[in-house]
Amino acid sequence: MDEYKEKLAVQNRNTVIGIIIWLVICLLGFVFEVGNYMLPVDGDSHWQSMWHGIISGASLGILVLMLIGLIRSKRAMKDEKALKKLYIEETDERNIKIWTSARATAMQAFLMMGLAAGIVAGYFNMTVSITILTCVVVHSLIGLLCKIYYSKRF
Repeated sequence: MDEYKEKLAVQNRNTVIGIIIWLVICLLGFVFEVGNYMLPVDGDSHWQSMWHGIISGASLGILVLMLIGLIRSKRAMKDEKALKKLYIEETDERNIKIWTSARATAMQAFLMMGLAAGIVAGYFNMTVSITILTCVVVHSLIGLLCKIYYSKRF
């Protein structure tokens, strides 16, 4: 359990760094909206306002999720019973298999839907189509590189 506590301590430090980064991004989104700084090049004032809202909202959402994880982890480190429960949750083979299968299925779905979206977008805007298709290719290459890495690792 001591090794797991050390792992959680490192994870908590990294989470705190992530929280600080996302807090800065969230605050910048609010500041940019109020002061009309860093406006997107295209679009009217509604789009610019919405863009700052997306930045602020998404970063705030990620920030809240990270805070919840940090609080959960900190509480578990103080209570041996909760620590053991968290350890079992994270090392449960069934949960690991479910997450691995879900990610693999999500990757396949993203690639198929991305390819279809790229083809459809080609009829309306070539730049959007090429961007979507580039994302699909990069995603495929990352998946292939991860497969090669894990094949050699295990």
